[in-house]
Amino acid sequence: MTTYWHMQIHPDDKSFADEFVYSILEHKKIIGLGEWEKGKDTINAFIQDVKVNDIVAIKNGAKLVALVQVIGGAYQIDDNSDIAWIVHRRPIRVLDWEIEEKYLPQPMGTLNRCASDSAETTQIIKNWHQRVIKSFERRKLDITV
Repeated sequence: MTTYWHMQIHPDDKSFADEFVYSILEHKKIIGLGEWEKGKDTINAFIQDVKVNDIVAIKNGAKLVALVQVIGGAYQIDDNSDIAWIVHRRPIRVLDWEIEEKYLPQPMGTLNRCASDSAETTQIIKNWHQRVIKSFERRKLDITV
């Protein structure tokens, strides 16, 4: 069974996401989190609960950015690059980009599991994923890794 999530990727500055998140997803092919004292539960969920083939809607505030699929396990990195703040990472493949400026009704939170099937946020993400699945099937692409 597929688990759905939604998350933000920025170092406490949403303008960073506007400028860099598309490039990080496309070229680095990762999602990730920094390290912060109040984030222990979020970091643990990212490492322990997010699984390969889970679907994650990337957002900036309430604005949807991309739908991605987790394709590997969590790892940590310590480097001096411009994205060194993304300490906890997972490899992903981008399934689709949201280019029409769509928004989720639940804008807050770094990483949230879609726990309720009836929640509007969950329905938006699941419907998006279903459209992607149909597109992948038509193109004879694997849906899972």
